[in-house]
Amino acid sequence: MKAFFQKFFSLFLSFFFFLSGLLHGGSGNTQQPTPVPDTPSGSAQTLVYGADATRQSLNLMLPAQKGETGLVLFIHGGAWIFGDKSTYNDLIAQWANAGYAAATMSYRYISDTVHMNDLLDDIGAALAKIKETAAASGYTVNKVILAGMSAGAHLSMLYAYARNSSAPVTPVAAISFCGPSDLTRADFLENNALGDLSAMLDLMAKACGVRITVEEYTNKSGNYEAFMSALRAVSPITYASSAVPTVFAQGEKDTIVPFAGVQALSESLTAAGVTNDFVCYPNSGHDLADDPDSADRVYTLSVQYAQTYLK
Repeated sequence: MKAFFQKFFSLFLSFFFFLSGLLHGGSGNTQQPTPVPDTPSGSAQTLVYGADATRQSLNLMLPAQKGETGLVLFIHGGAWIFGDKSTYNDLIAQWANAGYAAATMSYRYISDTVHMNDLLDDIGAALAKIKETAAASGYTVNKVILAGMSAGAHLSMLYAYARNSSAPVTPVAAISFCGPSDLTRADFLENNALGDLSAMLDLMAKACGVRITVEEYTNKSGNYEAFMSALRAVSPITYASSAVPTVFAQGEKDTIVPFAGVQALSESLTAAGVTNDFVCYPNSGHDLADDPDSADRVYTLSVQYAQTYLK
């Protein structure tokens, strides 16, 4: 299973390199806000925020001007079981040059003993470390936009929605590139790219901390109710009423994260009166590689959200 997702992770990287190119000024004809500069003015600090110095670490870049500044935090994808913060090193340099604090973090992988709530704890610890480090250098960081791809997008939304009131730096928006929205959906669990329900249930058991067999899932017996309840607790759609403004970038041909599920979350936010922008990539799968006009739109929205919510 890990090898399968690693194949797709290379596609995630190609997408973010493409997005990095858009941050140089965009490639389409869409009206653009002031672009994020692309010339780094300093080097990133590597900080450890937990006992695991490899997984619980982050890279931080601070803007040239000290004082109050918003933060953009990038969270990597990789099915919650692989990937690394280095994916977004170029992007944090560009955002720092635009006048924002910018960081990219690694987190512990889910396992039989580390579950999704532990990963949310990692995000909180990383934000506390960023705030403390920034303060020691003359910066005040009180607002954050969380952004990520796939599993990183899921974590960005889940933390911003579910832990908004307790976060050491207040989440004010999220940017989701193909982030799973509802882990209980049959089209997510059963029609998965693994082609193996048992493997998917094992992955989700690691996510939520409740184990289930294929027989229990199929017959809705045994641990089924506890399993589904635990998955709902780590699904962003559960917290739609307390969500923050969100940009959704979603491939219509995505076979890993159901298009309909992300669309349902967008509709739930709209029903709750939460600002959100849903950008469809009609020709793209999970890599979002085949719709440059949609990518331009997401770039524009990302900069607009930063300019609006990180004031």
